[in-house]
Amino acid sequence: MFKTVLRWLGLVPPAPAPASVSDTAAEQLDALAPLRSAGRPQAADKSLRVTSFVCRDELLDRNEQIAGYEFALGRNLQSAMLEKSAKLRQVHDEALLHNLSPLAVSSLLGNRFAFIRLSSASLSSLLLPTFANRNVIIMITPATAVEGDLAAVRTALRRLQDLGVKHGWSLDRPLPGMADLFEQATIVEIDTTAFDGIQLKKMCVDLHASKAKPRVIAGRIQTADDFSLCYQSGFDYFMGPFVCSRENWHPPKSEVNRLLVFEVLNMIRSGADFADIADRLRNDPILTYKLLRYINSPGIGMLRRIDKIPQALLILGRDQFSRWLSLLLFDLNQPGYVGRVLNENALTRARFMERLAGRGELPKEADKLFMIGLFSLLDVMMKQPLAEILKQVSLPDDVVSALQGEPGAMRDALALAIAVESKSPEEIAAAALVCALDARQVAALMLEALDWAQNVVGAARQ
Repeated sequence: MFKTVLRWLGLVPPAPAPASVSDTAAEQLDALAPLRSAGRPQAADKSLRVTSFVCRDELLDRNEQIAGYEFALGRNLQSAMLEKSAKLRQVHDEALLHNLSPLAVSSLLGNRFAFIRLSSASLSSLLLPTFANRNVIIMITPATAVEGDLAAVRTALRRLQDLGVKHGWSLDRPLPGMADLFEQATIVEIDTTAFDGIQLKKMCVDLHASKAKPRVIAGRIQTADDFSLCYQSGFDYFMGPFVCSRENWHPPKSEVNRLLVFEVLNMIRSGADFADIADRLRNDPILTYKLLRYINSPGIGMLRRIDKIPQALLILGRDQFSRWLSLLLFDLNQPGYVGRVLNENALTRARFMERLAGRGELPKEADKLFMIGLFSLLDVMMKQPLAEILKQVSLPDDVVSALQGEPGAMRDALALAIAVESKSPEEIAAAALVCALDARQVAALMLEALDWAQNVVGAARQ
């Protein structure tokens, strides 16, 4: 049975199909994550690798910056059913580790962390040595069975330490008798929905005062008010739906004149002379400064310094200049966590879509796909209806159509970029199916896009 489920997840070579599959665990897993049909498009006669789709969650630090990500197969897979079946949970964990281990997650994170949530039943996995690096932390989810076999857990944790694999604990209930285990933990996550405010503050204080002094995550934060409570309670990191909630949102202030950016984009689109564009830019010292700083940056590789706007425009050309201007729409001046997360998500989405160009059933027009991803969150960031924003800037018709939700290959690419952020493997699988892409391609491109967006945001802060 175990090999059968692994085969469905793409972890072992396929065997001749049996007459029927009736194993209870297999049926449960398939009900939770129907992966078998996720990689074989009907329209295209192609055989794609069948495997699981990995999602991500952002983790914020006390400076409201993105400090890391949790990579998972989706929250709905971490249900009571999985906890009740150690074998089923091991199948889930093995699929997650299998998908992340060859993708060099740590090399794409810079100074950020990668959190991988496992049950204690999976601490003996042969794939764990792959994750022995400074970025990855294995987050252990205690199950009822674990509490009765602490000796085995301690043995497994000693093995992890010998391998150099960092670990932490994810707590959604009091666990008496396990305090000594937390002394070896790098980090401890507390489910904020499982405790009241007084309990949360006491647990955070107690953990910080313990011998190991682990960093403490406030997990599953639902609202901005909950975030404020956890922040005041002294938590180090914060996770949960509050990041994507629109509650108490205010448009972030920007030093960039977005209306002027739209105007200049329209001038480029309409074929205006560079001389006219340069005259328009001269009226705005911020845009002029940013343009000259960009053209003289090491990445452009100029042999001599450029100090005139017309020269900069000629060197960049219309396409690259248009792209640079579009990125300025996301140049935020000291935004809060909502602005930072949306900013990076928009850049990640744009890069992800650009890298999808020409793959599967998707068009090869990388620049258009990039623009669609970049503009797809602008309504939320600017607190304006997308239709109103699109009236202010001239974009190609197929880009506008995709942003407005009209069916087509470009809209399919956007749907996949959105699904990757949805925390739902089923939605990702369905969107990938339409695009004729498999899970390994999607996961690799997602990680690459995260790395690119992180570098862009980091460079902007310098």
